[in-house]
Amino acid sequence: MLTCNYPGPFGPGFLYLARMRYLWYFFYLAWHWDIGMAWFVIQREIAGERKYGIRTIGTHYLGDAISADAKAQATQYEPVNYYSAETLMDHVTGPEKQTRFLDVGCGKGRMLAVAEAYGFKRITGVEFSPELCAAVKPGNYTVACVDARKMDIPDDTGVIFLFNPFNEAAMEEFVERVKESLVRKPRPVKVLYANPQHQNIWENAGWRETAAFEKMRFLKGRCWKGNDNYRLP
Repeated sequence: MLTCNYPGPFGPGFLYLARMRYLWYFFYLAWHWDIGMAWFVIQREIAGERKYGIRTIGTHYLGDAISADAKAQATQYEPVNYYSAETLMDHVTGPEKQTRFLDVGCGKGRMLAVAEAYGFKRITGVEFSPELCAAVKPGNYTVACVDARKMDIPDDTGVIFLFNPFNEAAMEEFVERVKESLVRKPRPVKVLYANPQHQNIWENAGWRETAAFEKMRFLKGRCWKGNDNYRLP
């Protein structure tokens, strides 16, 4: 039996809607991947939403809420699963937690809450959808509702989290923004990339893989570390 308890005050009607949301997401995962992976993920969705006190489960079609240019990058919100999120975060060191955590494509703020729980004090989410920015639960973090390809990366950023927020061309643009920040302030920057589809771009830019995982064929992640004294050629 699928059971869930959402954080905060709720009544029977809300609990019914919450259970339906989990049930719908379970079938969504099973349809697109397989039932075993869906069951593995949904159990951790229930536990994770309760653990971090957030409501970020499910998909959300962005549709007309974003610009035509943004639609070329993504048209649907879907959060990183909690297994991948926590497995990647377990590779963050104590000194790295003293830097800024930058979640690119933060959606409804799942990774912002996770980063806060992991001990980061400076946390920034970047999201181009105003609708998703408005859905982020308040916490000890900030959300920049901008296009990450055009933003100035904060020069105290030490950890970047990605869950395929871009297509290949946009990822290349974003990496250039990161490199510009490293020219201004050379430092090591760790990249945590869930389900990495454009990992070659980071590797070609000089990042080296330090850790990786794969679970049930579909859940994958990579960690990369940049050079301490990075300079553009």
